[in-house]
Amino acid sequence: MKDNTEINKLNETVIKGGYCVGCGVCATVKNSPFEVKFDEFAKLQATIKEGASLEDDVEVLKLCPFSDESENEDEIGKGLFGDTNVKHDKLGYINSTYAGHVDEESFRDNGSSGGMGSWVLTELLRQNLVDGIIHVKPSEGDVLFKYTISRTTEEISQGSSSRYYPIEMSEVISLIKEKAGRYAIVGLPCFIKSIRLLAKQDAVINERIKFCIGLVCGHLKSAHFGSMWGWQLGVHPDDLEKINFRHKLDNNNASKYGVSVLSKDDDNEIISPPLNELYGANWGWGFFKYQACDYCDDVVGETADISIGDAWLPEYVKDSKGTNVIVVRDKTISRLIEKARVEKKLHFDEITPEKVVQSQSSGFNHRREGLAYRLQLKDKNNEWRPEKRVSPNADHLSKKIQLRQELRMDLANQSHVAFQEALKNGQFSLFKNRMNSIVKVYEQTYKITLLRKVFNRLKKTLNKI
Repeated sequence: MKDNTEINKLNETVIKGGYCVGCGVCATVKNSPFEVKFDEFAKLQATIKEGASLEDDVEVLKLCPFSDESENEDEIGKGLFGDTNVKHDKLGYINSTYAGHVDEESFRDNGSSGGMGSWVLTELLRQNLVDGIIHVKPSEGDVLFKYTISRTTEEISQGSSSRYYPIEMSEVISLIKEKAGRYAIVGLPCFIKSIRLLAKQDAVINERIKFCIGLVCGHLKSAHFGSMWGWQLGVHPDDLEKINFRHKLDNNNASKYGVSVLSKDDDNEIISPPLNELYGANWGWGFFKYQACDYCDDVVGETADISIGDAWLPEYVKDSKGTNVIVVRDKTISRLIEKARVEKKLHFDEITPEKVVQSQSSGFNHRREGLAYRLQLKDKNNEWRPEKRVSPNADHLSKKIQLRQELRMDLANQSHVAFQEALKNGQFSLFKNRMNSIVKVYEQTYKITLLRKVFNRLKKTLNKI
């Protein structure tokens, strides 16, 4: 048996190691033995088709965002933007950075934040820069969401808002190859990286994908993330028909949004209170997170033409309508934004790159200092892990923060298992009880000692003098 084929290497490292995000690009190569399917924990994963051979010579390693043989974000970004943009160590090659919202039409009302995602897609179409938009929209099939192609502004609006749900691209990539045209694609950092890597090997994709729109990413969730919210609102996971993960709630901070769900048996939409009043809202707990996300060092989508995220900054977060942070890399998109600012269609403030980093400080801490520690653990255990731009290290973190990092991995891993157990027994409380045993220990890592409290109080008093 040939065990040195690229197929076999990808299967033995990325896939069996738990680093696959299910993007589906490896399944698009001619004669690929891979397909993307849901695993037992509702995560999309590349798997070997039944009866397929691992011995064929199919080039897949340079396409996978977590393979050691593919280019990293710095290398891809330099090739795309290195001649025109300035390099930032956490945001990649940047042209300009903003915080703000859309002031025209209902983009902001319909979006999960300031409405910039749908606006830039609509503008690319209105200015005849693309023929179609490839983005994630609600689906009426076996899955709640999937990639589709929108060709009108009305169709684009149906894809507004955030989707914390597993999706894959192999089906829509096949559609792009079949139908000529100019496209923009929206995706998480690892998905945009996959498209950039594919474009290097596939002339058709390189010619037809004109713009990549990146979404700032916390981490990828399994399908059970949506099930968790629905179940708490009285809709069993089997009956969940639709979910809006970012339902804006008036008179609340932008960060205090809810979800809305629809059951197959009832046409009445159920709207939650702010998610911090339900169980599982703490993003740091990492419930239903893919393991691969703990080994990613790209928070903002450094290989995208524009990156869009939430402005989690004190000067913007009180506005319940939502505000975006924007990192622009492509000059055509930069011109569209500047023109719209002059026409007062966009209410944008120029902010420093450091402000963008501040708006995503938790994500950067997790994927820089935290990642260094997780890499060190993998090396210590002699386990394969992908090469990253962060060096393995443990000395920079206190024992308490090292424990916090280990508990985060435990929370993510156990959430998949505990939810399966709850589903099997038909009791959401089983999930909550099992997770609480880890959550309580995790929360202890944030508690400050009595001595520290006294010191902080004294420091505050002295600062007032």
